[in-house]
Amino acid sequence: MFKFLEIFGKREAARQPAGSETVFHRKYKSFKRLLKANNRALEIIADLEHTIYQDKPFTFMYAVSQVEALIVEVASIARNLNALSSRNYAELEDAVQRISEKVLAELRRKRHFEETSFVLPIERLSLENATEVGGKAANLGEVSNRVHLPVPPGFAVTAYGYQLFLDYNDLGELIQAKLKELDINDTEALTGVSREIQEKIVDAPLPADLEASILQAAADLGERTASDLRLSVRSSATSEDAEASFAGQHSTVLNVSVANLIQAYKEVVASTFNPRAIYYRRRRGYRDQDVNMSVACIMMIDARSSGVMYTVDPNDSRNAVIMVSAVWGLAADAVEGAVATDFYEVDKKSLRRKTAQIAVKERRLRLNTADGLQEEVVPAEARQAACLDDAALKQLAGCGLKLEAHYGGALDIEWAIDQQGRLFILQARPLKRSQRFGAEPAAPGAAPQAPADHPVLVHGGQTACDGTAAGVAYLIESDHTLHHIPEGAIVVARQTSPRYVPLMGRIRAFITDVGSVTGRTGRRSPWMRRAAPSTAAGWRRCSAKRSPSTR
Repeated sequence: MFKFLEIFGKREAARQPAGSETVFHRKYKSFKRLLKANNRALEIIADLEHTIYQDKPFTFMYAVSQVEALIVEVASIARNLNALSSRNYAELEDAVQRISEKVLAELRRKRHFEETSFVLPIERLSLENATEVGGKAANLGEVSNRVHLPVPPGFAVTAYGYQLFLDYNDLGELIQAKLKELDINDTEALTGVSREIQEKIVDAPLPADLEASILQAAADLGERTASDLRLSVRSSATSEDAEASFAGQHSTVLNVSVANLIQAYKEVVASTFNPRAIYYRRRRGYRDQDVNMSVACIMMIDARSSGVMYTVDPNDSRNAVIMVSAVWGLAADAVEGAVATDFYEVDKKSLRRKTAQIAVKERRLRLNTADGLQEEVVPAEARQAACLDDAALKQLAGCGLKLEAHYGGALDIEWAIDQQGRLFILQARPLKRSQRFGAEPAAPGAAPQAPADHPVLVHGGQTACDGTAAGVAYLIESDHTLHHIPEGAIVVARQTSPRYVPLMGRIRAFITDVGSVTGRTGRRSPWMRRAAPSTAAGWRRCSAKRSPSTR
């Protein structure tokens, strides 16, 4: 089209006296500008669509700059259309200006919190309170008050209280200044800035009225439950467990006495700015002000057994099962993928156990008499015993189905059974799962298929995230300086850890010795999917060259 117009335009120009410009010339130039602006606008829209639908990493400022560029091109289209039509569409330019101002104002607006209570009890919460108390606390209230399943009693310190805490200590401007020019791919710089911000938060005093409200809520809870109240102090940031998964990004402090509650609260607030949380937000396009830390303070359960339940198979929803992992004691290590767990599949229709893989469980976590947890040896008779019998599995699966029906989608559920055999739901969040299916399952006992030039080295384990990847294997045997891990490596480690999040932009896959589909590795976190097409707690197939720096 452009070539034709250029040839035609030159012929017309040759017929006109030198220095003159006809109406045709002006309209011809306007039409060229219109086509150019339209093509550029389509390119920008396509880029934004690919960013959203292909789960590409992006920063918030990149999104703003693309929107600004799109506004420029749309304004050019409207202006040149009027030039072509003798201003038959004059109102179009005003509409572009009006819409552009509204879009940019929305993107650039600062988040303001409605003045609410500093503390809200779980019995007063539901999903409607998510903007005040975050997804984690709001979901606990939803499970208790609308689904009527048992959750531990507790309360949430609101996002308004968090904002007041930052404002009281003038921390907002300091944080913004420290993060403004930060390159999140510079691991050392990221770690240094994070440490400085977190130290400022932990050392800062709480406003007197906020501190008094938290301690009074704990005292009221203690009167209703136990004289020696112990709390799980958990992150419940706005946006967490909602439109994005922040699994493992923020802190939880377990078995906290009332005497140490304020310090634990500040530690969880400070985790808003730990390296992995900063990295995650930037890679997902969140502004720091979009994630504000409400904190859930929930009564600790002295668990006999605990674990995680998925209401679908995250790698293949054609497999109509509920997946459950379980350990003796508290499941903190199991959630992190640090220990072997019992693994069960329960048929969703009959609620009968289909499969059971019973792990050897040598150690377990229990509540310490002081704050925190203690690790103890599992009695010999329980090490190879199943953590759940068929009755408990059926009860768990029934709760999972009830929650799935209420929420209308697949869920990732944390649970615990106390020493008296009572079941509690500790968390319910949307399950981030694969949107594609692999090939049809191979026949039982069939050998795995692999390309002829890539022989199978390891076969077995559980796939936490489906796909394939190839690269140089890099073995992590102890705490490692993260920036030493080479670009494009397949990282092999004993277990996953949220501290590996800053690696995810440059490695191909993850293989671990321990973990399960329902551990944090398998929680369909977008940072895990972004690492590579395949990120797994253990691969069904592995073909990788071993680095000279590894064994």
